[in-house]
Amino acid sequence: MLYFFLFIGLFSHGSLLAQDETLADTFYREDQIYLGVSFAVLLSDQPDFKPQGLSRHFQFGVVRDIPLSENGQFALGVGLGMSFERYNTNVIRTNDFNSNISYTVSRNLEDNPFLFSLQSLDLPLSIRWRNSSSKDYVFWRIYGGVSFQWNYRIYAKNENMSFSVSKDIQNIGATTHLSFGYNTWNFYIAYKLTPFFNPISFSNGATPFDISPLKIGLIFYIL
Repeated sequence: MLYFFLFIGLFSHGSLLAQDETLADTFYREDQIYLGVSFAVLLSDQPDFKPQGLSRHFQFGVVRDIPLSENGQFALGVGLGMSFERYNTNVIRTNDFNSNISYTVSRNLEDNPFLFSLQSLDLPLSIRWRNSSSKDYVFWRIYGGVSFQWNYRIYAKNENMSFSVSKDIQNIGATTHLSFGYNTWNFYIAYKLTPFFNPISFSNGATPFDISPLKIGLIFYIL
C-alpha cells in the first residue's frame, strides 16, 4: 500500500511539472525596457520652411506586456517613459507692443531662427507580434501603435535667448509609431498626429502653418 501511494505521489508530481511547463509556454510576458534614438525630418506646409541642422529625438521607458493569444506571440504593450526632442528650424518669433505673438518662416539668412526643445512624459500603446516563446529570447518582432505625450517643458532658443513657449506649443500630443527588427536592434519610425503650434501662436494676423516631425531611428528592447 505504501508503494502504491508513493507511485501516485510521483505521478501527480510529474503531472504538475508538465502542467507548469505547459502553462509557462502560454500567455507568457515580454516586459521590457526600451531605449531609442532618432533623427527627425521636419515637414511643413510652408514652401519656405527649411530645417537648420539636425533635429533629434531620444526616448526611454518601460513596457508592460499583456498577452492576447495563447501562444504569447500577439500582445498589447502599455508603457510609461520620457522623451527629449530638439527641432532646428528657420522659424522666427515676434512679439509686438501689444504682446501679440506670432511665428513666421524666415526667408532672410541674417535672421536668428529658433530651435525648439521639448521634454515629455510618454504613454506608448502598441499591438505587438513576435515569433518568440517563453524560452526563446532572440526573435523577430513588429510593434505598432500610438504614443500619447504630455509636453511638460517646452523652450525656444536662439543665439541670444532661451525662454518657455509652453503657451505657444501644444502641451498634449499623439504620435503613431512602428518598430520592427530582430533581437535587441530594431528600426523605429514615428509621425506626429497632432498639431505642433497652438492657434494662439498666430494671434496678430500671421499666416498659420504647422511643423510635422517624421522620426527615423533605432529602438532597443531589453528584457
